[in-house]
Amino acid sequence: MVRTRGTTRGTTRARGTRGTATRAVLGSGDADEDDAAATRAKNQGRLLLVLVAMAYGSLSVSLKLVFESAGAPTAGVLGGVRGLMTILCFAPMLMAKDSKGGEGFETGAGFWRSAAELAFWNLGNQGLCNVALLFTDATRVSFFTQASIAFTPFIASLGGDKVKSMTWLGCALAFCGVAVLGMDGGAAAELGGNFNLGDLLSLAGAASYSMYVYRIGQFAKQGFSGQGLQVWKSVFLAAMYGGWMLYDVFAFTSGVPGAAVPWAGWQNLKIWVLLAFTAIVPGCLADLGQAKGQETVSASESSVLLAGEPLFAAVFGAVTLGEFLGPMGYVGGALIVFGGLVAGDVFASKKSLTK
Repeated sequence: MVRTRGTTRGTTRARGTRGTATRAVLGSGDADEDDAAATRAKNQGRLLLVLVAMAYGSLSVSLKLVFESAGAPTAGVLGGVRGLMTILCFAPMLMAKDSKGGEGFETGAGFWRSAAELAFWNLGNQGLCNVALLFTDATRVSFFTQASIAFTPFIASLGGDKVKSMTWLGCALAFCGVAVLGMDGGAAAELGGNFNLGDLLSLAGAASYSMYVYRIGQFAKQGFSGQGLQVWKSVFLAAMYGGWMLYDVFAFTSGVPGAAVPWAGWQNLKIWVLLAFTAIVPGCLADLGQAKGQETVSASESSVLLAGEPLFAAVFGAVTLGEFLGPMGYVGGALIVFGGLVAGDVFASKKSLTK
């Protein structure tokens, strides 16, 4: 009986030990599955941001085709029309009950302030760059606006975020790539000259875009829906562009010196098609994709991945406008891609990733 009781207790202890071991193994498996799921989500976010960069790369080429068309609209009218088209794209989401994200997301007054703030930074980026084209060439604008990849880590660090050394290195490599890419072609002869107003406006637009990228990540951490913010940001942005458009019309009808015809070629079907494309792909789909991607990817890394935009723009420009990169352009593009891979810890060891 003693052996029986002892055996029972020993068996119980053994079963308990095996049960504990089993739970430990199961717990370890759950943790591994969670880590794998998080890694997959982050990699999907990175891929999504690359596609967003591709969509944004098509924007500059499409707008260039618009401005080269006969009777092209002014920058304000172009922005206003695109804004209205973008709202039409978001209309089903705007009318939905959960347009602000629904259950589980913050939907109070802070949501409206956040959406309006994103619209402000977005307008600062695109609006300043559009005006910059009046004072300098497109290559220089493209070069200076991509300085946002260098601004974002500084903004993130000032905001209290920890920026990894590999991210800093990736940002530096991508910035060098943008510089080399900018020196390709017509801009090469101008880089040694003084800064003009267009250059300064482009840099201001780059800083505004960095704030836009950074604040998207911050709002996601605060519990706001990235998709909801992008949907309602488009409404605020359309209103801001609408004010700009009304000013252009008022300036022309009032005889303000230097005011251009708002849209002489409004019957040109080609312009309408191009504007619709820019509203749907780089306007609506890219905005939603960026918000979704940044839910799992840091602001600094996002900026590096999005820095591939000029490379895609060069490819689209070669196909549609007959523009081709020189040797410096391909070197710069390779540096941008490599910088994105470095910032994404692609070359980091598994041991360092688990620390």
